[in-house]
Amino acid sequence: MEHFFFVKFINGLIEFYPELFDGNGTSTQHQVNFGKKWGSYSAIVELAEGDILKIDKVVEEPLEKCLLYLAFKTDKNELERLMHNEAMKNIGR
Repeated sequence: MEHFFFVKFINGLIEFYPELFDGNGTSTQHQVNFGKKWGSYSAIVELAEGDILKIDKVVEEPLEKCLLYLAFKTDKNELERLMHNEAMKNIGR
């Protein structure tokens, strides 16, 4: 029964945060290998802003709070990338 709840919970997270779990986009093999090796530790380091002294504080935060923040950052970075690409196209005109 606990296994079923966990799977349902994870599937719900994937549904609510597709920008984090979807895997869409272009990735090099190096990026894929890095993701396989480090997985969620990368998210913890990102939330700790690369500061090893903040890692313990980050892992004490609620999971959904962390995922919402990461989803926001992902969407914001994608928007900024798209805006930059559009501006570069307009410069060339």
